[in-house]
Amino acid sequence: MEKPRVLILGKLPPPVMGPALATEIILGSGLREEYNLHHFDTRINESVADMGRLKLAKIQIIRRKYRAFKAMLKEVKPQLVLIPIGQTTAGFFKDMPFIRMAAKSGAKVVIQLRGSAWRSWFNSSGAFRRMAVMKSLSRVSGAIVLGDNLRPIFEGLIADEKIFTVPNGADYTFPVPTHSLTVDRVRTGLRITYLANYLPGKGILELLQALELLSQQRNLPTFEFNGYGNWDNPAYRAQCESIAGRLPQVTLNQAVSGSAKWQVLADTDIFVFAPTMPEGHPWSIVEAMAARLPIITTDRGAISQSVLNGENGYLLADPFPEILAGKLIALIENAALREEMGAKSRAMYEAEFTAAAMVKNLGTVFNQILES
Repeated sequence: MEKPRVLILGKLPPPVMGPALATEIILGSGLREEYNLHHFDTRINESVADMGRLKLAKIQIIRRKYRAFKAMLKEVKPQLVLIPIGQTTAGFFKDMPFIRMAAKSGAKVVIQLRGSAWRSWFNSSGAFRRMAVMKSLSRVSGAIVLGDNLRPIFEGLIADEKIFTVPNGADYTFPVPTHSLTVDRVRTGLRITYLANYLPGKGILELLQALELLSQQRNLPTFEFNGYGNWDNPAYRAQCESIAGRLPQVTLNQAVSGSAKWQVLADTDIFVFAPTMPEGHPWSIVEAMAARLPIITTDRGAISQSVLNGENGYLLADPFPEILAGKLIALIENAALREEMGAKSRAMYEAEFTAAAMVKNLGTVFNQILES
């Protein structure tokens, strides 16, 4: 019996961003065993710094993408099309032709929201834009969000029974921590890690301010901090590097991936990612859980679905430097607490956020939509 044909739209790295990683993982997952998966690459940016910049070349690329997508629909004849949607006027209106063409081809269309700011954008849009968006949503057979707490984003726009929750999930293998390879290696202290791009809204500035407060503490166990990411804002970079330059235990590195990234997490004692702006379900949080780490983060997007305050880390309302510093001190000074929270992170990951869990959830959505 022929497997159902499913066309997956989405970006692939580079740049290394959450939505691109999600597409990469879905395409390489066990879904291939149940469905005939096809992919259409919607990427138009080659780097983080290139994002959000309107160029004539980009417009030309988008037009070519539409033509190529139309041709692919005729060739593949998918029964279901999965389309990640943007959360800005430019982003969503760029996606609308994909939705229209897919629906017109006769395929069932499922949109996937990989963030949490969509409803705020929709509510702030003018009446004409809202009408255009609602017409586009009328063509979809279902919508996927990253956490149950994000389902209200589409309330009143898409029927509740057509809204599905599919958290991020993937499988990871971590190497042996570097400090355990040789008995004579002396560590410089506990390792605190930040893994995300250095973008305004990701919380790196507030974290550096918290680390500066820690540098004024006496009798605190020795620690070192390493950040890993890419910059896109020169002024913001200068502000962050100014603080980091005053802190000898702080290093801001370029982004890492692959085996180097897994080694970083294996060597980490405390993971911190405390964004100030809306998020989806950050892959860095899932990775930190898989690495058995205590996590300090903020209540943004679906993060509250994977970090339970006081259980596998600390879930803050906002990343005020004084509060961040206090939570860091609590973990730096208490090895037993770090171990307890790290074990809880790993248990939650194994129960809900593996590749098998994501594949099962996506498969349930696909089957339900195809059978409807």
